[in-house]
Amino acid sequence: MKKAFTSAACAMMLTGCLGQNALFDTVQDWNATATNNKFVNQGISFVFWWVPVYGLSLLGDIIIFNSIEFWTGTNPISNEGAKVAGTTETVTDGMGNQAELTYNADGSISVLATSNGIEENYTLIKENGKVVKIQDQEREVLGTMLL
Repeated sequence: MKKAFTSAACAMMLTGCLGQNALFDTVQDWNATATNNKFVNQGISFVFWWVPVYGLSLLGDIIIFNSIEFWTGTNPISNEGAKVAGTTETVTDGMGNQAELTYNADGSISVLATSNGIEENYTLIKENGKVVKIQDQEREVLGTMLL
């Protein structure tokens, strides 16, 4: 009985390997904007690794929240679904523009954007640390990725 429980517990924990790590990201995002001084924010980061706020938040993501996301399809911290190949989500900005994003297996994102009733199709890819927009066989570098 004890062996079966241990096996089941290990299986549940291992399902959390893939996920958004939303708790860790939330803590890290807060740390990046905690003050207007980058040196103070870096000091907070060192303390968070030493205390270990970051370690515990990542462990919570891996064991609990990513497992919940795996089994239910939604992360309880971010309230977002996993961005896996074949999934589609619709995003809207404050001006009524809308984009339907489809996540592809190769890591690219197919976009159907609607602005003022005009539809536009393009694909976004990561290439050499940059975001590249491909539309009608033309490539446009949109910017450099932060991570």
